[in-house]
Formats: sequence, structure tokens, C-alpha cells
Amino acid sequence: MKKQHLLLLGTILLLGSCSKHPVRPDFEIRALDTLLSENNASCNIEYRFASIRNTEKSPALKTIQQANIGYFFQLEEFSGTFEEAAEHALNEIRTNYLPAPIAPAGAEYEISVESEASVIDSLLCYSVTRAGYTGGAHGMYGTECHTYSLYDGFELSLADLFPEETLQQLEQAIRDKIAVLYKASTDEELIQAGFFPEYIAPTENFLVTSEGITFYYNPYDIGCYALGAVEVTLSHEELAKLRTQQEAGQ
Repeated sequence: MKKQHLLLLGTILLLGSCSKHPVRPDFEIRALDTLLSENNASCNIEYRFASIRNTEKSPALKTIQQANIGYFFQLEEFSGTFEEAAEHALNEIRTNYLPAPIAPAGAEYEISVESEASVIDSLLCYSVTRAGYTGGAHGMYGTECHTYSLYDGFELSLADLFPEETLQQLEQAIRDKIAVLYKASTDEELIQAGFFPEYIAPTENFLVTSEGITFYYNPYDIGCYALGAVEVTLSHEELAKLRTQQEAGQ
């Protein structure tokens, strides 16, 4: 069963009493740089993986580490080590990008993946940033985030962090922040700025920080590629205001 968390009044509080603190992760960066070549085409690979060194100290940390390896290398239902996952991913690149006639002779591709991790109270917050070019009109980039409970290793969603009433107010809070950041308060102005207004909503691609919570929208999520990535941060004070408004409306 998931431990329930609420993000309230600027503090992340664990509901229920816990007799002991969870084991804190000990992070290290695992790096792998390599150049793959075939058919006179090449792909430069750079990996920087935020690994948990002390997984043997906690079943939760072991679960989180395994999930992070899968996310980092984009491998579904993978069970194995960092080295095994890296080799699997490199083989997929050799197979899917470099052979003729997939890649034109002389093509030069790049793939860079970097992850970062932090601990906020009883949460482990993990982000993966990707950038690269593997053909097409332009390169691609993006950030994906995952939040786990250090007590049991479960990945948490917005519904685990916010009460339902506050969730209902998040969309308007995000729209209000975008309106300020991009000087676009109406749907027409949002469209002119490159947004797809109908897609603006709270996303599960969020990162909890000591300052609040940041929602990450990658290119094409809520706008055109030219708009770029959109980050919307709500501070603890802004989140507390949502809670106050919700309570006043009850």
C-alpha cells in the first residue's frame, strides 16, 4: 500500500506515524561515453546516471534503483544492472539508427542522457534530461521526472501529494502562472505564443523541490516545438494559498 503524502503549507508531511526514518540514498554518478559506428554513420553517446550506491540497505532503495535504470535507458520491465541496461540500450541504437538504409552514409548522430536525484523529506525526486539528434528536421530534448516514497519505493502521483480539492485548482494556478510568464492571458494570446490551450493541465511530469513543485512540459506537450520546453513552478506559498482558498470554499 502506498504511503499517502500531502504537500501542504509549504511542507511535505507524511500521514500516519512512522517508528523509524527511511534509509537515505547514497548517490554516485555512473558515466559512460562511447562512439558507435556502422555504415559510415556514427552516434556519439554520453550517459550520466545518478545511481544509488547503498541499495542493499533498503528494499525501497533497491526498488527505486531498478525503476530508475528502466526509465533512464527507456527499457520497459527491465530487471538488471546498470551495465546490462547500458549494453541493451547501445545494441538497440546499433540496430535502430545506424544500419543502412536507416542512416545515410556519413550521418553523425548524438544522444545525451543525464539524471539527477535529490531527497526532500521522505521523498526521492529523480529527473532525467535527454537531448540529441538521430535524424529528421531537428534534434529533440526533454525532461522526465519521477517521485518515490523512501519508505516503500512506490512511485507517487499528484493524487498522492495533493488532496482532490487542491488538485482541482491546480490547472487554474498553472494557467495563471503561464499567463504571467508569457504575457498571454486569453486562449487567443496563448495560441499566438505557440501554446495549445486545450492541452494545458497539471502534468504527472513534476519535480518536488525545497522551493515548491515544478511542472515540466516538453516540446509538443502543450505547444509547438518553437515554443520550447515550458516549466511552471508553484512555490510553497502559492500552494499554501491554494489550500487556503480550498478551505474557504468549503
